[in-house]
Amino acid sequence: MSFARVLVATLVVLSILSALYITPGNALIHDLNIVEDGRSQFFIENFGFAAPGDASKAADYKVGFLIKHTETDSARFLQEAESLEGCLLDSMEVMNNENDRVALITNWTQQNFARVIQPGEEGFYNYYFVNCEPDTWVSFDLKLVQYNVDANGSPNFMSVGDDALPALYFLLFLLFLAATLLWVYACVRAHSENPFKVKGIHHLMTVAISVKALSLLFKAIETYFLQVDGHPGSFAAIYFLFTFLKGVFMFVVIALIGSGWSLLKPFLSDRDKKIFLFVITLQILDNLALVVMEETAPGSRGWFTAKDLFRLIDIICCGAILIPIISSIQHLKEAAQVDDKAAMNMNKLQLFRQFYLTVVGYIYFTRIIIYLLDATLPYRLSWVGPLVTETATLLFYVITGFTFRPVEDNPFLNTA
Repeated sequence: MSFARVLVATLVVLSILSALYITPGNALIHDLNIVEDGRSQFFIENFGFAAPGDASKAADYKVGFLIKHTETDSARFLQEAESLEGCLLDSMEVMNNENDRVALITNWTQQNFARVIQPGEEGFYNYYFVNCEPDTWVSFDLKLVQYNVDANGSPNFMSVGDDALPALYFLLFLLFLAATLLWVYACVRAHSENPFKVKGIHHLMTVAISVKALSLLFKAIETYFLQVDGHPGSFAAIYFLFTFLKGVFMFVVIALIGSGWSLLKPFLSDRDKKIFLFVITLQILDNLALVVMEETAPGSRGWFTAKDLFRLIDIICCGAILIPIISSIQHLKEAAQVDDKAAMNMNKLQLFRQFYLTVVGYIYFTRIIIYLLDATLPYRLSWVGPLVTETATLLFYVITGFTFRPVEDNPFLNTA
């Protein structure tokens, strides 16, 4: 059995097994359970409200909540507030916006708090728990329900800037589907002209872009049910399944192209195999961290740990897939010095250098530029981040497919 078939079969089995442990998330209706927590303050959630909108809380322990109004999602309030003296719930320096609120729990019984956002009060609202009693541990149950009201008077559980996401993800699915069909057509046509032009890596590239398209389809479905019901239901498991497959296939395909498998050589070295095993293992851990992030409220103890782990693993994967590309470039540099193959190897070297720059540019843009963009977008434009990210991903797929397409003048198909 070929390496490509073994890889595909293994990834499908692993993704199905991981999906069995996924339960539907609470999404924008959060149930937060805090047990014997010694943190003096922590972030709970944020939401973009239009007018009118509603936020309500219920807790069964004496606690205090701080609600801060911001125009963007870039506020690092708790870090900035560490220098302030006294209790944050009483500080006039904290309450520097007329839309900021403090909700104190004044008795030991269940207490509700509700607020309707009025015209002129629109924006991001960040929720924080604050415990001003030193050396104390608290336990409480919090249910946080946030929604805007649409034109029909029905609740819309999406943040106002995310309203367009279901339609946006479906449109992106159609674009990726069109790209997939064009790629399949190019491979079928090349195979009919010369079966040897279509390599194993081309089949894996077909699987990678197909899985990416399906992940966007189920992301559109998930966000639609988030908008309507406040939770995605059983579609969360399907979305996580395809998100896992999408990440693994993308990193593995990039690493395989970088190693020159089926383009420069028909086999993988032991070092290459170790890199692929390393990347697949990291992607499994990355997927588990994503599940924790999606299935728990930000106020949970493990949420920020999972978020940091997710970013760290993602950066390590990005670094790992560059190793085979750099190795192939070095190999082609040495091969280009051989006179009888100098011209052909120089063409290959040029393509690999272009591919390396494309991968580095994609990583830098989607991991750094997008992060800064998301942190500074106004609350009504938070949909721009996903749009720019997926557009960059589509462009990356198109450039990669065009560079390594199965055509006669591709120097990688003229290997001896």
